[in-house]
Amino acid sequence: MSFKKILKDKLGKNYYKFRLSYILNSLFGKLYVTLRKKFKSFIGNFNFFKNKLNKKIEHQKIIQKESGFLIDATKNNYLTYHLRPKNSENFSLESTCKTDEKLAIIIQGPIQEKFLFLKNTINIYKKIFKNSIIVISTWENENKNLINSLKDENIFTLFSKEPQKSHSNVDHQIISTNKALKFVQEKGVKYSLKTRADIRIHKNNLETFLISLIKTFPVKKNELINSRIIAPSLITFRYRLYSLSDIVLFGETTDLLEYFKNESFKDGLKMFGLNEKNLIKNFTPVVAEIFLCSRLIQNINGQVLWNLEDWWNSLRNFFCIIDNSALDLFWYKYDWDYEYRFLRTYSDKFSRAIDFQDWLSLYNNCENNWHLASSEHEKYDDQLKLTNIFKN
Repeated sequence: MSFKKILKDKLGKNYYKFRLSYILNSLFGKLYVTLRKKFKSFIGNFNFFKNKLNKKIEHQKIIQKESGFLIDATKNNYLTYHLRPKNSENFSLESTCKTDEKLAIIIQGPIQEKFLFLKNTINIYKKIFKNSIIVISTWENENKNLINSLKDENIFTLFSKEPQKSHSNVDHQIISTNKALKFVQEKGVKYSLKTRADIRIHKNNLETFLISLIKTFPVKKNELINSRIIAPSLITFRYRLYSLSDIVLFGETTDLLEYFKNESFKDGLKMFGLNEKNLIKNFTPVVAEIFLCSRLIQNINGQVLWNLEDWWNSLRNFFCIIDNSALDLFWYKYDWDYEYRFLRTYSDKFSRAIDFQDWLSLYNNCENNWHLASSEHEKYDDQLKLTNIFKN
């Protein structure tokens, strides 16, 4: 117990009379108030040094613990910052929502040196995904004993034989995700949230929120999927054709099985008249998330038109884009310390990524006029290098 707490307990409602500020104000009156304002103004000149990162703001701390500091040397911009706990013991947020539907959180991909990150992620998910089971789907050449140490009655581990390398390791993603989805389907899980080992979600009460989105925005009637597939704004790009984020996806388990259909990258390219030496369709590289998304559109519509109108119509009809902040999403890779990368810009006339505001206007057929900002989509050369918009 702190000395301050002991004094409060002993002195009760008279505690405030023993605070230094009360005593000085009683002794010096207006002079004290004036000097205090001048002192605060002087100290404000040194605001570039921030060492009370876990301070209480309006009765609540954002984080429990932080012993480090920040130095803000920016001149032409306002710097804001957001801290997330590295370790699960410093994460107290919990979920209170309940649902009758079964859900699964799928964590796929290589783990290796990210085991400690994964372990803390699992312990956080136990607090915020109380209605869900968790499935870790990775490779046989991983440290099985270490990964299996995470198992309990609601946490499962799956190990697959690692496939040969494909472009962007898309076959790795398909195999590990498909196996996990089939596993949870056999357990009667209706909804699944697909993530990766280098991703961490921090928002509580997500299970009812994500199901509510599916119920609020029915999918356009088709013969393949029952509901919309929900993706975050991170790497869901406005002008890169069929660039739906594959980092995190939520939907009905059967629909995600269609998205991660157990078909190799090599075989999937054939429907577009492509092969592993020719990956470009209308200046668009059919790789990674573009391959997965365009493959689903092909299977739903029977064709992919490879233009902006078709991409935006697909977003309107079959998907739902939500903000990264709706998930409190952290991707521990590629400029991870830039919180709003791709999503916020003040140096261009428009940002590269699509957020929920953009998608909702698109869904309601509002006049977004995105074509006025750019009438052409992102174009790439044979080396998969961007050649037009955003290239600088």
